[in-house]
Amino acid sequence: MRLRVLLCLPLLCLSLMAQDPALRDTFTQAKALWATAGDREGATTRLDSVVAALAPQALGLSPEWLQMLCESYNWLAVLDDRSAQNKPRAQVRLQALIDLNPDYEVDKALTSQRLAALFERLKGEKFALVKLSYAPEGGRLLVDGKAQAPTTRKHLPFGPHKLSYLRAGHGPSEVTLELGPKDVKEVAFKLTRTASTLTIYTQPSDVEVLLDGKSLGYATGKGGPETASIALPLGLRPEDLSAPFVIAEVMPGKHRVEFRAPCFRPRVLELGAEFGSPMADHTLEPVRLEASKGTLSVTSNWPGGELFLSGQSLGPLPVLKAQVCSGPYELLVRFPGGGFSRHISVDQGKAQELVARPKPRLAFLGLEAGDFTGRTRLQSQLETLGERLEQVAFLAPRPGEAPKEALARLKASHEAELVLLATPVPDKVIRYVELSLATLDGEEERMLLKPLEEDPLGILAARLNRLPRLTQADLGLSLLDLPGEPGPWVLSASEAALKAGIQVGQPLVLANGKPILSVASLLAEAEAASGTLALSQGGTTLNLPIHQEALELPLGSSGLSYPALLAQLRLLYAGAKGDAANQVRLNLALTYMQFRKFDKAVELLRETRISTTVGISQGTVDYYTGICFLHLGSTYQAEATQAFRQALKYPQSTLLGPDGPLVGPLAKLALEELK
Repeated sequence: MRLRVLLCLPLLCLSLMAQDPALRDTFTQAKALWATAGDREGATTRLDSVVAALAPQALGLSPEWLQMLCESYNWLAVLDDRSAQNKPRAQVRLQALIDLNPDYEVDKALTSQRLAALFERLKGEKFALVKLSYAPEGGRLLVDGKAQAPTTRKHLPFGPHKLSYLRAGHGPSEVTLELGPKDVKEVAFKLTRTASTLTIYTQPSDVEVLLDGKSLGYATGKGGPETASIALPLGLRPEDLSAPFVIAEVMPGKHRVEFRAPCFRPRVLELGAEFGSPMADHTLEPVRLEASKGTLSVTSNWPGGELFLSGQSLGPLPVLKAQVCSGPYELLVRFPGGGFSRHISVDQGKAQELVARPKPRLAFLGLEAGDFTGRTRLQSQLETLGERLEQVAFLAPRPGEAPKEALARLKASHEAELVLLATPVPDKVIRYVELSLATLDGEEERMLLKPLEEDPLGILAARLNRLPRLTQADLGLSLLDLPGEPGPWVLSASEAALKAGIQVGQPLVLANGKPILSVASLLAEAEAASGTLALSQGGTTLNLPIHQEALELPLGSSGLSYPALLAQLRLLYAGAKGDAANQVRLNLALTYMQFRKFDKAVELLRETRISTTVGISQGTVDYYTGICFLHLGSTYQAEATQAFRQALKYPQSTLLGPDGPLVGPLAKLALEELK
């Protein structure tokens, strides 16, 4: 990209030079100096400066600037011809003019008959005259495949030439000529109409035009003075419209023309059959598109996120009420660890708000060498595993990169938190493939799969998609499903629930206005609610506060992927604060215990301080600290004893969850065994 910019700089400079208003002033001053003051030397000096600026870029000049260059040569030839010293240079000027534009006609009022005759003689030495006519006019002329202005006179070099005339809605016409000295040939182009045409102007420019669902290209550029008659009645300037876009083949029948542009509402025009038959040229009223934008806000509890929409950065989070063109996007938030991605659609005038939570990135390193039946099928399933995953972001392997190289790259760049490697198990007949799923720190689990099973990756996908809850909603109620009752029966209630109006010994019948037939359905409503839950009991509706009770991560479950859970917890910890952060740290320690990394678990537990004393609380932390010290060996017996004694100070602490076993009796038992 940088090279392209550098290559364009010289052309840009030339273009800017050609458009320099001072150059136009110099040309005007030169003519005035001679016409009014008779200053040939001053006029020549100024005209030479115009030629010096324009001649090197003659091939890229606009018609206006090309005409100025031609006129400069014409004036210089006349000035040189009137000076005995410079007279021989006049022929050089005329030859340069002919080489630049052989169709140029010298100014007869300025140029002497002798000099004009010399101009025609020099032209006749290389060029022959072709007279052209066009029916209908308004088409494009190609000379030897290059576009030229469709003028009525063309001077072409001696030799063979192919002339083509094209016009939208008409069949082309071609003529081949052989030109020699003193030739004057006539060509009459007469085209046959084959279809109707439709000329369209759009506001804004750069609008995609589709006919009957097929894209025809884009209406680009800016309208010129010829569009004034259709722009001004609409309160627009000609340059507010695009250049004309011509649909060249409008066949008989009805048609649908659609216009699309980013940040604008699509527009559709239904064309009646009259536009196609009888065949004619039609110009539509300018098509104006309405702007279409919405707002997007993305926030996160996790630090360091940067927001990208379809590859374009919108800056660091939080991004609040950003004006975004309506339409579909691939949203990505890059965090220092993990990533968040989602396909979104921004609607006109709507506000969209998202909270980004990073997911661990799982990099598939590849399937190692080894031929076996079903290899190609398994390889394809592994590479598309990401389509089945909800809790992790999947990174496919790089083409041609060996697994060891990929692992080294990931460890150096930290582009992923998890890696997956598939290895055929050596045997006479390979019936199994071993999958290794690991963190970059080496916490690993392995599983065997049969490549020919109907869904060999089903178990892995299910385990990666399962994310156990770390909290549960608590209403402060003990409930029971009783046959014949319209809803869950209240056995007991906390002080807060009683103050809210809960009656013990009566059923609950509605939650947020919905019938509840069981304890399970009530708990589901509580999990979905936020802050409070509206409950109906005995004809009275009351609002009951919802508290979140901490849960332990279950260990030893065959339905969970513990490397993935470890990566999830690390990311979750980065965005947590207070007791929530300490609860995550506790679960991180438990996961390290799953991998028998008791030293890492102890480090985390000794830094964990939970303010609560009921349920999963500080007593839970102290108990697990003692367990880890026991696993580290007899050297740490004193530390284990101290941790268990500390756990006894929290008699209402539990394991697993608020309804789990009490820590106190378990800590006593551990102390007795240590005696």
